[in-house]
Amino acid sequence: MKFFWKIFFAFTAIITMVFSVFGIWLISQTFRNSLNKEIEEGNRENRMFQFAFEVNMNSISENYRTEKIVRALTESVVNNLDKNEYSYKLYRDGRYLVYENQELRLENGLIEKLTDADCVYQVLENDGKKYLIFICKSVIGGRNYYLESAKDITDLYEERNSFYSQYRVIMLCLVAVTGVVIFIVSRFLTRSVASLSDTTKRFAAGDYGTRAEVYSEDEIGTLAQDFNIMADNLIQKMDELKDNARKQEDFTASFAHELKTPLTSIVGYADMLRTMDLDKEETVEAANYIYSQGKRLESLSFKLLDLIVTQNEKISYTPHSARMLIAEAERITAKSLSDKEITLYTDVEEGTVYGEKDLLLSLFVNLVDNARKALSPKGKITITGRTEEEGYRFAVCDNGCGMPEEELHKVTEAFYMVDKSRSRKEGGAGLGLTLCSRIVALHKAEWKIESKMGEGTCITLTFPGKEVLHETEK
Repeated sequence: MKFFWKIFFAFTAIITMVFSVFGIWLISQTFRNSLNKEIEEGNRENRMFQFAFEVNMNSISENYRTEKIVRALTESVVNNLDKNEYSYKLYRDGRYLVYENQELRLENGLIEKLTDADCVYQVLENDGKKYLIFICKSVIGGRNYYLESAKDITDLYEERNSFYSQYRVIMLCLVAVTGVVIFIVSRFLTRSVASLSDTTKRFAAGDYGTRAEVYSEDEIGTLAQDFNIMADNLIQKMDELKDNARKQEDFTASFAHELKTPLTSIVGYADMLRTMDLDKEETVEAANYIYSQGKRLESLSFKLLDLIVTQNEKISYTPHSARMLIAEAERITAKSLSDKEITLYTDVEEGTVYGEKDLLLSLFVNLVDNARKALSPKGKITITGRTEEEGYRFAVCDNGCGMPEEELHKVTEAFYMVDKSRSRKEGGAGLGLTLCSRIVALHKAEWKIESKMGEGTCITLTFPGKEVLHETEK
């Protein structure tokens, strides 16, 4: 059963039950109050009948209390009471009827229930009518007299039954109106659920752009908002997976291409050496080409190995001198820079960088080498280092050819090269900045790449201090 119908039937049943119980209780309470009033009035009338009878009986001598006189005296008392709705009877010594003003036979058995100076009452039914009967006992001159008064209270019961009938009609109307109201309210309350259900079905069918409408700020509205957030995150994750799949495909294609070019050259020149009779100069040229392409493959394999290592490595944050790290990187890159007549300027304050020394050296060597490939002969590279409140900041800048701004977010992808012909000419494979980004992430550092075409590139790295690393690890 749908949630909408559960709400509808549940509330309809609850309201119907509550109003039914309340109506029955109210009618019963009203009837009980009316009946109690009739009982009080009947008791009062019977007591008046008893009092008047006793006064009159005591006013005459015992010798004159014949049946005829008693009957006449009782009739006089009844006439003085002037209660036409009551039926009065007088019994003597148990069951002997002395007087009655109306011929009404009601077998009630109340006389047997009487005790001295006591009165009892009972509601009896006779010929479809209801009667309220009172009997009081009076002892006069050694004789027991029983004074009975009876009143027809059928109207009281008929009124109660009429109320029940009217209330049944009212309840039917109330249930109908309540049902319509609950139907509208239930539809209003569950429209978010229905909308969310439809949205979920469309989303499952592939309509990933659909979103649930939020109609309220209650729990159901919050659920719709949470679904939309989940859908947005899911789309983001799917886009990331697609992007990763694309990167893997690009990586595979680029890797195959990077292998194909040097291997083709190696195979071609090796075949020339094997099948052709070359002079010494041609042989040396072919051997040099095979050697250079072999070194390129070696460099490519080392870079890939470094990438695999950085992907799985867990590092220890050992303190290192920033100045000593840059000095060692400068020594490692000195030959490649001098071959191209490139000048490296360093201005590094004494400070501490926390991390793995080999990886940090690889980071700075790759950044310098990447800058070298972007420079023309006699270019300039500048490395600065400053201690800051949050840690230590490096800046590696060059005055090379620069990169387009729209390409900056791609430069850390494996095998991506802005200028492929220049990069291959310089012996690059598009893995340097990819490796750098992995090392930066491992050291919980941050970096920023800024570049302008024709002006150069500047890469800023900020390494966290000891306190920041400690908080991060916690």
